[in-house]
Amino acid sequence: MPHIPSLLQRATLALLCCGPAWAAEPIPAITLTPAQAEAAGVRTLALAPSASSAGAGLVLPGQVELPPQATELVSSPLAGVVQQVLVAPGDKVKAGQPLARVSSPELLAWQREWLQAQSQARLAASKLARDEQLHAEGIIAGQRLQDSRAAHEQAQITLQERRQALQALGLTAGGTLQPQLLLRASSSGTVLDVAVLPGQRLEAGMAVAKVARSGPLALVLQAQPAQVARLALGARLRVAGCQAPAELTAIVPQVNPGNQTVQVRARWQAAEDCLRVGQFVEATLTDQPTAADTSALQVPAQAVVYQQGKAYVFVRSAQGFVPTAVRLGPASTQGYRVLSGLQAGDAVAIAGLAALKGAWLGLGNEGSGGTP
Repeated sequence: MPHIPSLLQRATLALLCCGPAWAAEPIPAITLTPAQAEAAGVRTLALAPSASSAGAGLVLPGQVELPPQATELVSSPLAGVVQQVLVAPGDKVKAGQPLARVSSPELLAWQREWLQAQSQARLAASKLARDEQLHAEGIIAGQRLQDSRAAHEQAQITLQERRQALQALGLTAGGTLQPQLLLRASSSGTVLDVAVLPGQRLEAGMAVAKVARSGPLALVLQAQPAQVARLALGARLRVAGCQAPAELTAIVPQVNPGNQTVQVRARWQAAEDCLRVGQFVEATLTDQPTAADTSALQVPAQAVVYQQGKAYVFVRSAQGFVPTAVRLGPASTQGYRVLSGLQAGDAVAIAGLAALKGAWLGLGNEGSGGTP
């Protein structure tokens, strides 16, 4: 095994003795002749410009779906009869816009209970004020005053409960009875389905309409198990007929027993009107990283060494191999996602790292440089 020149030994030992501040100083390159590199088993790999380039051109079939969190199901909170349907499938609606009008005897009962609770609360307040005056004059006992206060508190609780029940239905608690209830959209979106007709009897909780909130769509794609190794989260997918790309967001860690495929999910969010829910599509993997990850570099796990809790790779330069600090993302089948420290085209050592690290740390029997 080659020996380290004494100059390099002194330099590395001087760096090591300086404590935590040593990493802030420039790290000298580890020089190797071609013969020494071969003897140490050093091999390098040039980093590709994109994590998804290995799978570029891969075509995945699938279907457009609405994400579960983007679906709003409008239902009737009370039993009643549909008087009027105010929207149709495909209509654009705004938050608070009425979708249907329902006549409900149960609604009248809820309002009547509110009015009764309001009357009881006024009566309890009046009785409490009178008993407080009588107690102050010594006419009634303290127990009677406590009973009046308890009755007043219970009346206020009941009143608040009835008020909130009406507010949940979109009604303002008042003195006028309203026999009809308007079912409204809670957010802006597009009506996907209307499940009722005028004159139809509704039970409490029955669905009236389904609304798709404005936002991203999901592409549910199918990949063969052998293709999954060529996929990386964050990769771009080109959808036929659309200008904007989709982004790969999830790879389901199981195989569908029916067709032996792996489900892959992508998010598509753009102002284009080129996709419809339920549409069959083909998505082609591109070689371009997403906007959120402009580097999209992957470094093999075997290229990474650790020193004092930090990750390093040995980058080949004109002067030799330079220990370079890197910040890494989560591991994948391709290695680690590089967050900072490396650039596309950098040649990193993937074999012979024991000799390189030994030379870096000043271990003469494991280093390189000088004569064998």
